[in-house]
Amino acid sequence: MVLSEMLRKNDDVRQIRPPAVAGSFYPANRTAIKQLINQQLDYGRKLLQQLETAFPTGVPKAVIVPHAGYVYSGTAAALAYALLERGRGSVTRAVIVGPTHRVAVRGIACPVATAFATPLGEVLVDVDAERKALGLAADEPLRSGTHARPGAPAPAMIVNDPTHAQEHAVEVQIPFLQTVLGPDLTIVPLNAGDATPQEVGDVLRALWNGPETVIVISSDLSHYHPHEVARALDDQTIADIAALHLPIHPRRACGAYPINGLLDVLSDRKDMRLFELGCSTSGDDGEVALAGQPRPAMRDADEPVVGYVSFAAWESQAETNAPISADDLGASGASHGDVLMKLARAAIRERLHIEHPTAADSTASILAANPWLNESGACFVTLTEGGRLRGCIGSLVAYQPLGKDVIAHAVDAATRDPRFKPVTAAEYPLLNIEVSVLGEPKAITIKTRDGRVRPVRSRTELEAALRPGKDGLILADHRGCSAIFLPQVWDELPDSHDFVSHLLAKARIRPSYDWNDGEIDCQRYEVTAYAEY
Repeated sequence: MVLSEMLRKNDDVRQIRPPAVAGSFYPANRTAIKQLINQQLDYGRKLLQQLETAFPTGVPKAVIVPHAGYVYSGTAAALAYALLERGRGSVTRAVIVGPTHRVAVRGIACPVATAFATPLGEVLVDVDAERKALGLAADEPLRSGTHARPGAPAPAMIVNDPTHAQEHAVEVQIPFLQTVLGPDLTIVPLNAGDATPQEVGDVLRALWNGPETVIVISSDLSHYHPHEVARALDDQTIADIAALHLPIHPRRACGAYPINGLLDVLSDRKDMRLFELGCSTSGDDGEVALAGQPRPAMRDADEPVVGYVSFAAWESQAETNAPISADDLGASGASHGDVLMKLARAAIRERLHIEHPTAADSTASILAANPWLNESGACFVTLTEGGRLRGCIGSLVAYQPLGKDVIAHAVDAATRDPRFKPVTAAEYPLLNIEVSVLGEPKAITIKTRDGRVRPVRSRTELEAALRPGKDGLILADHRGCSAIFLPQVWDELPDSHDFVSHLLAKARIRPSYDWNDGEIDCQRYEVTAYAEY
């Protein structure tokens, strides 16, 4: 007898977790929720058509999705679920890991429930998988308060029913999963409380299984900062997630513990890579900015908002997904540089609706003629006019194809740098373009007298370790203030102390600020820069 039949015939063993947020986070009416989800999936499918060639084929193994009310975050979540739709008929189990908003726990908690109910019906819980991860006997009942047995595959896993009773982070994902994966779906619902990345990662590894299982990480981003501030914070968090920078702080993502667990798994998986799909905020009225594309105009820069993002990761990625770095350009850098600047100029020309000289000068033609632009890469695009800065936008980590990165940042530098008015068509011929391809940021370290290598801890150590003319610099404090200088800034600020002072000011930190306790995180990177002269 299969589990579903057993549960139907033996009502006294069924423990159904009823919906806690139906009617608030999503419609309680079956017809209404189906209509809303289908509308949002249609929106997601159409957006993803613009990125189809950037993603692998097949079904993602893991996704990160937001968990706010559907009217706020449903369109961002729909990007990931439109991709999971590829798994209908083959993906039959979802391991859903969310945070604990209401009842805090130590560890990663499963409930005693054997099924979760939503307006779309009941979904069975894979209780056998939970028992196995906990190290329990096959017939041992799940009781709230139970901890994993010694030697269990998931040592930090526990059973805690109260933390699931009113929690929405897992619940809001289930109707989407029911819609895209169908009636054969089973789930493993988990709430990750206080736990290390490895502890959450061990739970995921214990439940990872094969292609029949998808990992769903439930998290929003920043909470209730002014819209302009929230976008800046979220952009950095998104970059950190894409680069697998551990740990993500709970102030930056309410589902930081689940996210960190996935990043812990992926950091050991050279065959997997996270792809950002798109992001938004509660102030964007459901409009999502695809990865690498400009965000919509803000209705009110001071409006408190919540941030959202969707990611997806596939198994067995080809080597072509390895990021292209400054070193990868090698001896052919000159020709590559010509292509990069031509691509940036074409992107600005298209944004300003200036006619192309020839068909070969369009962004689509340039991308098609240069397959190496499909490799992942990070860049900054800088615009000058008459020797004066006119715009500069870029990314620190590679999260999309280099060609798309150049296009997105060229357009942003021309139209969305908050320090300048948008470039006009009349100015276009006056622009000079520089494209800087970034190497991977690395912590700035020094060697101590006993031969150990450690990060710089003070401003004095930082300024002594800097290499003028060569190092790009990233500074960040523990409050979330951060800023970056390209190596080209050394031309204007050749003194290390002045260089650091101006970057601190850019990060909204006192320029004279001195530190000796490692309070400022310091990273350097190198670039290969190509400019029009």
